[in-house]
Amino acid sequence: MKSHTSGTSHKSEIAKFLDKRIYELSHRKSQRDISREIGFVNDNVIAMLKSGRTKVPLHRVVSIAKALETDPRELFIMALQQDGNDKDRAAFQQIVGEFSENEQEIIGAIRKSSNGTDPKLSVVAKKVLRALFGGKRQADPIWRGLR
Repeated sequence: MKSHTSGTSHKSEIAKFLDKRIYELSHRKSQRDISREIGFVNDNVIAMLKSGRTKVPLHRVVSIAKALETDPRELFIMALQQDGNDKDRAAFQQIVGEFSENEQEIIGAIRKSSNGTDPKLSVVAKKVLRALFGGKRQADPIWRGLR
């Protein structure tokens, strides 16, 4: 019996991710359940996505992420990195810009700390960021409390 990770060396990052995530959910959801949640008519589309034989359609990223209980932003980025998406990736980067590796790590930490919610940047949070990354450290009362 093959494991969910066998033969993954030639797969794209998103195909590997889908394979792993579907395996992780297999105790609660069948591939047929996932396929139906996404809105696919044919169940075999899931197998084709997991194997990398079919690219993840960008217009399905949100429904796939919801069915797989994962972050749609991360899934969208992986979908943009699939072979053949050069024009889509370039357009996306022009619209939203690129984040450095450090910025991506900071955003990831915020998402993890907020349990995937989209927390509003409060006045206190702005002061903490200013204190951490520069700005008016000594004049800022919040900085004194962080020492």
